Amino acid sequence: MTEINLFEQDTPLRFERILIYPYPDLRRLWVRIWLPARLEGDAPNVELTVYNPDGTENNGLVLLAQTDTKLNHTLHLKDPLLPGETYRVEALLSVGLSKDVDQADRQTFDLTLEFRDPEAGEPGFGTAVTSTDDH
Repeated sequence: MTEINLFEQDTPLRFERILIYPYPDLRRLWVRIWLPARLEGDAPNVELTVYNPDGTENNGLVLLAQTDTKLNHTLHLKDPLLPGETYRVEALLSVGLSKDVDQADRQTFDLTLEFRDPEAGEPGFGTAVTSTDDH
């Protein structure tokens, strides 16, 4: 009998895609992250941080040992909000839950604080490392 492995362990662990849409109120961000399928013991951690235009940290989220390949979260921004200004986003992907965490990937990109409507096909903010299906 032939065994079919659905996990691609020889593929480097990295973000496949990160996509962020600011909500109309500009206080919340819809965060979508695609990860490769991994074995449960190799479940990665995701840390996403949003920096204000002046470089200070606004807010972030930390997701430990993720087994899902498509993550959807809402991130709330802290005051003061600066509509139309450029914020910086840093995403870190790591493996491990101790002080010996191994960083696997780091992505950074700019986000302009303006509403983008995904239903109307407007582009979000983010990065695509490899092409993937977003459904």
